[in-house]
Parts: sequence; structure tokens; C-alpha cells
Amino acid sequence: MKANVVTTSSSSTFEARLPRMPFRWRRLWVLIICTVVLYWSGSSLYRRVMFAWYLSHNVPGFVAYGAHEDLFSPDNRFLAIAFGNRCKIIDLTNGGELARLEDYRAQGLADYSSDGKIISRFQKDPSGNQIAYLWSASSGRMLGEIEAPKGVDLEASGPVFSPDGDRVVVATDRGLVVWDAQGLMQIGNITISLPKNTWLPRLLAWNPTSSQLTAVNDAGLLFKVDLDQVTAIPWMVEQPKAVKSAQWSPDGKRLLTINSDDGSVSVWDLKAGKVVVSIPENDTLNASFSPDSMKILTAKRRKDVIRTGRWAPSLWDRSTKLWSATTGELIRELPTTGIVTFSPDWTFRVETGPKGLRVARSDDSETCFFPEWFDGHGSSCVFALDNSHLASVNGSGRVAIWRYRAASLRGIDFLNGLDFWITVIALIVLLWTVYGIRSKIIDDTRLT
Repeated sequence: MKANVVTTSSSSTFEARLPRMPFRWRRLWVLIICTVVLYWSGSSLYRRVMFAWYLSHNVPGFVAYGAHEDLFSPDNRFLAIAFGNRCKIIDLTNGGELARLEDYRAQGLADYSSDGKIISRFQKDPSGNQIAYLWSASSGRMLGEIEAPKGVDLEASGPVFSPDGDRVVVATDRGLVVWDAQGLMQIGNITISLPKNTWLPRLLAWNPTSSQLTAVNDAGLLFKVDLDQVTAIPWMVEQPKAVKSAQWSPDGKRLLTINSDDGSVSVWDLKAGKVVVSIPENDTLNASFSPDSMKILTAKRRKDVIRTGRWAPSLWDRSTKLWSATTGELIRELPTTGIVTFSPDWTFRVETGPKGLRVARSDDSETCFFPEWFDGHGSSCVFALDNSHLASVNGSGRVAIWRYRAASLRGIDFLNGLDFWITVIALIVLLWTVYGIRSKIIDDTRLT
């Protein structure tokens, strides 16, 4: 009888424990899932609270890796991004799709006008004519087309709009051709010899105060272009330095050039016909004025740095410096390693390089680092005019829209985010699961 009692008790205990095993495993899986969710949402929530910039919109999967084109509007409010036979316009303030260009057949994106038009590059149609197409960016509707003159080769060329959007200018092997952007009628030809295989916008400098056009010819001479009279005359009788690119200051009073011989930088007073400031920085890749026209930013490749590794080409060995635009003296060298873009008022700067994307204040007092945003091809970045948003497109065509919040708003704003509620729910479920597992362990201990 005792043996039967022991056997019955053992069997009863064994049978009682069987249903508890699946329950524990279910709790364990819930525990693992909640931990992963908390790690993901908690990290995102931490960035929303602690970082001045956070990722507010992410638009992946529209284009293939490294096979896209992107074009930002002059007011930094919209982004046209194209792949294959599709091109859509994204509203950078909310990440939503504004429109899609109708009858877009991979013509390519050339320029985005200040009044909301997009123009394609020139391509040959079935009859052999070279055509560029115009669209309304807000509706995606095709507005018309312009046809290149006979006898010039413009295939894959990029026409550009004048600052007011009233003119379209394109470089040919014979000079500049000008169209009326409203009626799409050709206005005339401007004879000027241009460099071959050179990006056109670096050869054209629009004065922001007068919309006057300055062009650089193949000899490095500066020309004053009159689009109304369809003429181009040299700015100076004898130009002391040959240049390869030009840019007007925001106040429209001086011209900034990169010189052809050594890549040094000069500031010109074109009315006086002379260089007023020389900046002793050779091999310069890019130079630009500050918004107040009082400082100059230069970027160059650093030849004194030896790097190793798969993603360490000389392209990323950058030296970024700030100079006085009135004296040419060095103000300071910025601690950067990648391509630098400043916000419109120079409050912030974004740097893209092999280590990721970094947004910082100009004085480095506030820094946000996003290492996962680099994919081997780098990023194109642009700030909104009011510094509230930053848009970035990486090599695989993923569009990111970053939002800025002042420190006083971060503690309140994060409560409205989805990350906050996901974190709260995951934390409650996690505590419930841990409590359930603990209760079962205590019950099992009592039974044994």
C-alpha cells in the first residue's frame, strides 16, 4: 500500500508539473521580446530626450543602392528623388509625398527653380531631337519642353534656372543658350568658350542682390553675362589670376574664386577689377561665404594623413578652415574628417564621412552622432531655412528627415512620440512577466 501511495503521489506531482513548462517558456519568450523592444524604443527615446536632433521621418526602399538622383528645392522645403521611371516629391517638414512627376521616363533631374519648377537634362527623342522637360513640383504635372538648337551636343547636359526662375540657361560647346522659362521660347545664344566636362553651376555665379550672372570661360576669365541683352563681356581688361569657379557673397559686393594654378582662394572687387583678399590655402576643393559675408569656409584634401582600411580613401581626409573675408587671416580649423555643410545661418553644421553623420553647433557645444547613417557612399545633406529640419539622402537612396528641438522643449515633446508609449507598454508587460515568473517559481518551491 505504501508503494502505491508513493507511486500515485509521484505520478500526480509529475502530471501537475507538465502544464507549467509551456507557461514558463511563453513567459520567457515574452521577456525576451520585451527586452528587445525596450532596447530599441528606449534607445530612440533616449535620443529624443538627450539629442538636439532626432530622426523624425525615414523613407526607405524607394530606390536601389547607389542608383538614385536627388534634388532639393532652393527654399529647402521639398526634395525630388528619382529612380528608374519614377520621381516623387517629398515634403521635408512631414516626410509625406507631395506629388509624382507625370510621364517621367528617367530623363534625369537637372535643376529646381525658386518658383517650384523642375527641369530635366537634355535627352534625344526617337526623332533625334534633344529635349528637356519641365514639371510643376507641387502637382507633378508636365508643363512643357524645350528643344536644343540644331548642331550642338547637349545629351545628358544639365540646364539651370536663373534665381528668379524666369530663365533657363544651358552650356553648349559653343557657349550659353537661354530660354524663357514661362513661354519656353529660346531667347538667344551667348558666345563664350566654356571648359569641357566641367559641372556647370561652378562656372556660373548669380549675384543674390541683382541676379546678375558671372561666367568662367575655359581660359579662367570672368565674364559679365547679360541675359536680357544676350551678351557676355570680360569683367576686366587684364585679369591677374585665372580661376576655375566663382561665387558671389550674400551681400552681392564681392566675388569668391578658386584659382586655377594652385587652388588658392581669392576675394575680388570686380568694380575695381582687383583681388582685395588672398587666402593662403592651396588645393582647395570648395569655398563659400558665411551668411554675413564676413567669413569664408574652405575645404581641402589633407595629404599629410595616411589612412588604412577599406573605407578610408583620400576623399575623407578633409581639412575645414574658417578665414576672415576682410583680412584673409585664419580664424580656426574645424575638427572634421568628412564633408561639411553649414545651416543657412551657420548655427549648425553637419558632417558626413566614413564614421557616420554628425550634427553639431558651430562652436561644438552640442553634438549628435549617428553612426548607422553611413553606408559606404556618404550622404547629401541640406538644412531648412529656419534650421528646424535637416534632410539627408544616403547612397542607397534612404531619405532621412531630422528635426531640431531646443533643450527647453525636449522634456515635453518626447511624451507625444510613439517611442514613449511603446517603451511604457513594453515596460509594463516586462514587469508583469517578471512578476508572473517569480510567482511561479515561489509556487513550485512550495510544492516541492
